[in-house]
Amino acid sequence: MIRASEVVFLLQRQDVIACARELGIPEEAITDDVLHQVKKGVEFGLECWTDVVKEALKEAIVIPGIKK
Repeated sequence: MIRASEVVFLLQRQDVIACARELGIPEEAITDDVLHQVKKGVEFGLECWTDVVKEALKEAIVIPGIKK
């Protein structure tokens, strides 16, 4: 079992529903198929997750010899 302190990023169904509400989309429209499509889109968008993490680390920590 993964502990919460070990999770860096987690997106749950309720997060998708909250985004849908902001767009005026009713919760009932968020079917399993829609969630699958959203998951695929998020996975595609995070293909370069290592670059995102590296940039976040550069912003969070000052490391001699590494440019921000």
